[in-house]
Amino acid sequence: MMKNRKEKTTILFVTTGSTPIKPLHVSSRLLANWKKYIAALLLVFAGLVWMIGYLISCNYQEVAARTNLSHKLLSLHETLHEIDTSSIKERFVNIDKDLSTINKYLRERGIRPVVKGPEGGEADSDIISPQEITGFYEGYLNRVLFNLAYTPLGFPFHGTITSTFGHRENPFGGDNIETHKGLDISGPIGSPVRAMAKGTVEFAGKRGGFGNCIMLKHGNGYETLYGHLSKILVCVGQKVDIGQQIGKIGSTGRSTGPHLHYEVHKNGKQINPEPFLTLK
Repeated sequence: MMKNRKEKTTILFVTTGSTPIKPLHVSSRLLANWKKYIAALLLVFAGLVWMIGYLISCNYQEVAARTNLSHKLLSLHETLHEIDTSSIKERFVNIDKDLSTINKYLRERGIRPVVKGPEGGEADSDIISPQEITGFYEGYLNRVLFNLAYTPLGFPFHGTITSTFGHRENPFGGDNIETHKGLDISGPIGSPVRAMAKGTVEFAGKRGGFGNCIMLKHGNGYETLYGHLSKILVCVGQKVDIGQQIGKIGSTGRSTGPHLHYEVHKNGKQINPEPFLTLK
């Protein structure tokens, strides 16, 4: 039978030759389960000791991490002071020279060169940070890449040039002289004709003496014309990429034999395509 929770046990402490101490009334249940209570107290005490140790360990690790970070920052600071900024500047000067050469090639083809600025570029001023230098040259090279991507460079077909830009004798006979506004490149019928720059198809169809003809519109005011084709492989409004096949060589229109008539236009005016064929 369970004992009554209110049941008390009286404890009387007596010492020899002394007056008895006032009796102490203790719960009988507490006396019966004293081992459990002691164990619980010891468990709580052990938990407190572990918690204190854990907090001390965390604090030690934080202090160690801060100390390690301070050492790394100090080392980085010393390394930065040891960097040879003159050597870095010299390398960027060399890059500027290469970019100037690219600008020269673009200028010789009538392409507006990429202007770096009135001071001539980052290399002519004090180096402030690698991020600023990198950002400058990334923007610069992106503009160069745009010009190269949208400017017609190279041969649309690698054949023999049979007629150049300018005045020539009439190929159909007679003594008269005519103005030839492009290049004639001979090749077998059906040979691939490729776009020389990114652009959009502005015309695709029959056009007078050009026969089957394609006109591509590029950036920077450039356009290219491909005439006497045996087959057209693109349509008006289509986007074309560099080197993409757009047609096949033929002898349609006013032609004396299978060849490609190739023109380069700048701002609506025909210009000599030869300087655009190779980098020199």
